[in-house]
Amino acid sequence: MKIVVVGTRDVVNGFRLAGIKDAYECEDPWKAKEILQEIKDMNDVAIVIIPRTLSSEIRDFINEWKSEKGIYPVILEIPDKKEVEEFEDPMREIVKRAIGIDILKR
Repeated sequence: MKIVVVGTRDVVNGFRLAGIKDAYECEDPWKAKEILQEIKDMNDVAIVIIPRTLSSEIRDFINEWKSEKGIYPVILEIPDKKEVEEFEDPMREIVKRAIGIDILKR
């Protein structure tokens, strides 16, 4: 089973540096949809990583894929560099509520 990345040049290059070989570069959400359609037919994909800036435009396609698939592949939507400043880790709030203080404070 393999990990596949679909994203902008920065996202793809980052994951290639991390050792992910199956990375598809695209800047347009509709091109990403075409690539995801090809990935959907592959049987050896465990995880698909895509930035939310691309996935938000093709939400209906991704939701349909998630509803019809089994366990694999897991579609992981990540923030890209434009969203990182705005991204709030959901686990941070859960930990804060559980113990009463923000131990992950930056």
